[in-house]
Amino acid sequence: MTLTNQQLLTSDLHPTISPERLGTYLLASNRDDSRALKLYIWNAHVGEAFHLPIQATEVALRNTINGALVRRFGADWWNNAKFLAVASARQRKDITDVTRRIQKRGSTLCTGQIVANLSFGFWAGMLDSSYNISIWSRELSSAFPHLPNKKKRKQVATRVRKVNNFRNRIWHHEPIFRMNLSQEYADAMELLGWICPTKLGWVKPHCRVPALLRQKP
Repeated sequence: MTLTNQQLLTSDLHPTISPERLGTYLLASNRDDSRALKLYIWNAHVGEAFHLPIQATEVALRNTINGALVRRFGADWWNNAKFLAVASARQRKDITDVTRRIQKRGSTLCTGQIVANLSFGFWAGMLDSSYNISIWSRELSSAFPHLPNKKKRKQVATRVRKVNNFRNRIWHHEPIFRMNLSQEYADAMELLGWICPTKLGWVKPHCRVPALLRQKP
């Protein structure tokens, strides 16, 4: 039996993509090699397009939470004894690790550097219920000024975790084509709107996600 060019291409790609990863796309494509590879590329393009809305949301989130921490614990909250006393062990470790990395590369150790280097997961963790009394009982409306009245810290925390988990799937090059991507996009955009509708209105016209979703092979 003579292999087609498409079959040869798929065979050659197996080692570099991995049979398990490519198999996900082949299964979704009824073993159609051509459609599987198109779906693989489309999945990558959609992940790339999500970079803008997720980046916009992540940066807005960390800056608004930083603002709340500054108001509660001062400009250098990450080095404030009162903050460290209420922070979880995980969050204290994250701050220690980031501080060491900044110092190791010779950068200035300041709040701006700390904020920029802490992970999305750190900021998601700052919305845990353990911080309700020390931070969010007073700062929720300031940090999320456009949050609907019926929504509380718990709903914000759940949304942030959802966006963070989706972000991690993309950043680790996982398949996302089987997910409800329209909803994932709407969730990130709504979260951004809870923080700053102006930024949402500015970013949204530049987002390519809706157009790409209509091009799914």
